[in-house]
Amino acid sequence: MPYREIIASAYDLGVEEEMARLDSSPLCEAEHRLMLDLLDEYVPQGATVFDIGSGPGRYAEYLLKRHCHLGLVDLSVKSLDVFAQRIGCFAKERLMFSKVSCASSLDWIPSQTADAVLMMGPLYHLTNARQRNQALAHAMRILKPGGKMIAVFLSPFPLLLNEKSQGHTPLFTECCAHHPGHQDEMVTHVVFQGYNVPQYRCWPYFAEKLLIDSGFETICVKNIEGVASLYSSERLKNFALPDQKKLLYLTLSATASDEQMLGLTHQFVIVARTPQKEMIKNQ
Repeated sequence: MPYREIIASAYDLGVEEEMARLDSSPLCEAEHRLMLDLLDEYVPQGATVFDIGSGPGRYAEYLLKRHCHLGLVDLSVKSLDVFAQRIGCFAKERLMFSKVSCASSLDWIPSQTADAVLMMGPLYHLTNARQRNQALAHAMRILKPGGKMIAVFLSPFPLLLNEKSQGHTPLFTECCAHHPGHQDEMVTHVVFQGYNVPQYRCWPYFAEKLLIDSGFETICVKNIEGVASLYSSERLKNFALPDQKKLLYLTLSATASDEQMLGLTHQFVIVARTPQKEMIKNQ
C-alpha cells in the first residue's frame, strides 16, 4: 500500500485518539503548552497561516481564535471533517481552504501567500529525501519573504535509550544529538490503528541542515519532551496535579534549548524563516 494511503487510512481510524492526544497525559499537556508558546511568539495575531498536516486541527483552532487566516491540508479526510464539525460557523470567513493533499504536492497553493507554514507532522512521515525536499520547496515558495516555518521532527534518541536499557548502547553522552558517531537519519515504523506507519527520524543538526539546504534560516531549535524523555512512566505519574503539571511544563520550557541536550527527546521543533526581501533581491 502506498505511504499516502497508509497515513490517510491510519489517521482516518485514529482521528479521535489524535484529537485527544494532547490532553491524554501531563507530558502531552506540557507539549501542547510549549507549542502554543511558539505560536504566540512567532505567529502574529491576524497572520495568514497554512497548517500542512493539520490533523484534526488543534493548533488551527487556536490560531483562528487569535484572528489568523487559516488554510488546512491533511491526507486524512476524517481529520478535516472533525475540524469542520468542531468549529462550525466560527471564523468561517477566515478559513481559506481545508483540502486533502500531501505536503509534497502543494502546487495549487499560490506563491508568497503565507506569513507562516506549520509542518508538525509531514516531515517525519515523508520517508525519502525527494519528498521532504519537495515539501520544503513548496513551503519556501508559499511563504512571504521573512515568513516563518515551524517544523516538528522525530529524534532517534528513544531507540537508543531503549537499546541502552537493554545493555546494547554505548555511553549516554554518545547519544547526544551533536555527536557525529551515530547514524544521521533512519526510518522506523509504528503500528497505529492496525497500520504499519513509517516514521522518518533524524538528529537536530541534520534537520537543521535540511532546512538550510532548502534556503531557510534557522531561528531556534527546541526539544519538546526533552528531559522528561528520561523519566520513567512511574515518575511521570507524579505530575498529575495542576501544580505538578506546571512544574513539568516550566522544567521542559527552561531546558528546551539546552545545546548539550538537543535531540535527547522524542520530538524536537525547528523555527526557521525565509530570507528577507532585501536578501532575495541580492541573489
